[in-house]
Amino acid sequence: NENLVLALYEVSKLIAKTGYPHTVGERLILPALHIITSCIYGGKKGNQLGSLSFSNNTVKRRIEEMAKNIEEMLIHRIQNSQFFALQLDKSTDANLMCFFRYNYESSIQEDLLFCKPLPTRTTAAEIFKLINYFIIQSDIDWKKCVGLSSDGARAMAESRTGLVPRIRAVVPDCVWVHCNIHREVLAVKTMPSLLSSTLQECVKFINYIKSRPLNSRIFTALCNKLGSEHEHLLLHYKVRWLSKGNIFKRLFEMKDEVLLFLEFKDRFHEFDWLTMVPYLSDIFCLLNDLSLNLQGTKINIFKVQEKVEKLCLLAQQVNKRNFKSFCILNAISAAIQEHFLGLISSLNEYLPPIDASKMWIKNPFTVGTENEILQLSASEVDSLIELSSDSALKENFDKLSLIDFWLSCRNEYSHLSEKEVKFLMPFILTYKCETSFSSLVFFKNKYRNRLNVESDLRIKLSSFAPDIKLLCDAKQHHPSH
Repeated sequence: NENLVLALYEVSKLIAKTGYPHTVGERLILPALHIITSCIYGGKKGNQLGSLSFSNNTVKRRIEEMAKNIEEMLIHRIQNSQFFALQLDKSTDANLMCFFRYNYESSIQEDLLFCKPLPTRTTAAEIFKLINYFIIQSDIDWKKCVGLSSDGARAMAESRTGLVPRIRAVVPDCVWVHCNIHREVLAVKTMPSLLSSTLQECVKFINYIKSRPLNSRIFTALCNKLGSEHEHLLLHYKVRWLSKGNIFKRLFEMKDEVLLFLEFKDRFHEFDWLTMVPYLSDIFCLLNDLSLNLQGTKINIFKVQEKVEKLCLLAQQVNKRNFKSFCILNAISAAIQEHFLGLISSLNEYLPPIDASKMWIKNPFTVGTENEILQLSASEVDSLIELSSDSALKENFDKLSLIDFWLSCRNEYSHLSEKEVKFLMPFILTYKCETSFSSLVFFKNKYRNRLNVESDLRIKLSSFAPDIKLLCDAKQHHPSH
């Protein structure tokens, strides 16, 4: 019975991770077990299969117990961490997603703190009330909060009544980080009228074919008849702004097929227009790669700056009329060149360079001029010089991520480590919330009648597993418990 209870917990965890309704155990898994054992053992079913309980309520209860166990372990980790950072975002159906970044065993971890519905309004006051209640109830020290990452919505970033000033009233040293991908979107929005009209026309051509089922089927049949490499265009809408590069690239590759299908043929014979389409494809592909390369646990603010500097180097090549870095663009007009250089200028404005006084954090073994260590005291400068001459630490620096390296120096160089961790701990993106909303949409589908899916989400998104052995020991060894 003990092994059966353990197995049922593992199956319930699997159900939660896959996101299927809890009734799948009773409707699919248990009948499948009966069929498998019947086929393998020649019609004889296992004697213990009849005692298995996969009812909806039982699976739900096991998932909630495992989620509670994960939450308790997470809160214990946060309570014992040196610092933590928050990442917040709310969905269109008023669900607030909150992630924590904290240090645990000399490494950085990111986990879901909660996903709770906002019962009434989605104002900054209601959001702060929900976060504050959870943190106080969990006995977490607000003073350890060093960073808050969110989008630039009014409820989050408004200077007087937003969430940021409310949190700073509790934690004055908390740093707010506007999501770098959202800042990238703001930088891209500024576009000359000529390029903007070209973009709108491309969207018009694509949606004329893709948004009408009959047109889409006829276009696919045309592509098959011509033996084209692709059969479909990619549908465009605002939410998929990161995919604009692939959308325009597909349109340019299928321009001959679109020319045969559409009545709007004049544009496809204009050289300037045919030059702007591959430029839009290339530039949005570059921005898409920039956004994807900035996602991950080990990404820090220095990585963002390196990517922006890489685009600045590309701008210098464009200024010299060198287009090797572009995929399909082999010519460029003055208007396109002006837009690209303006785009780089906007990115530098929204993603400004890091203060030179912080560069010692990036690589402490290349201590340079006095300006780079201007914000350090005399004793901290001595500690930095001592650290930079330690060959063993230099080996660790090459092996570990930047923040993990500084966490490993916490015992010997506590003051330097504390400064570094405070600087690198905050999230630079809200990508964890954005990707989790996809899981939330999958959980809350029309085949499920549960409005609160926090327990399932916690099991699916947690970076560590629940202690199932502990849960089994606290239970009576009966499969229905």
